[in-house]
Amino acid sequence: MKSEKLRSGKCRRFLGLKQIINVRSTPEFFIFHLSFFILFLASCGGRATVAKGGTAVFDISPEILASRTDTLVDVGIVRSGEIVLYNASLRNAGEEPLVIKRVDTSCGCTSVEYEKQPIAPGGEGNFSLRFDSRGMYGMQLKLIEIRTSAGTRPYQVLLRAEVTEE
Repeated sequence: MKSEKLRSGKCRRFLGLKQIINVRSTPEFFIFHLSFFILFLASCGGRATVAKGGTAVFDISPEILASRTDTLVDVGIVRSGEIVLYNASLRNAGEEPLVIKRVDTSCGCTSVEYEKQPIAPGGEGNFSLRFDSRGMYGMQLKLIEIRTSAGTRPYQVLLRAEVTEE
């Protein structure tokens, strides 16, 4: 019985539904909500992506892995919320083809993309580090361990960033 009353024009006009429907179809209603939506998006602040690096070449060989040296990648000052991309190369300084078995990171905010093909002796393979600084402040040290066919010890890269407020 109530559903029949809502379908009738008298009930809709009585409840004011006709005026609401008419107001929603006006250009003023659309402009108001569009401007509110734009202000909402502007206040969120997008995350910028900052590309750094691209010139570093890291040598890997059984001898280098045995010496247990760490490589430091300092990306400098980063605003909180920025995503840092650091591109570099791995050079096979050994005498056997180098295969990257897996890459482990100390934090979910850091990821690594690398070429899956074996790297010939003397050859290079590209890789990129990605660091998402969202929600972080102050000095950040992130450990990346690259496990290869060159030995049982991983090649360790420390990524350092000074994260400042937005």
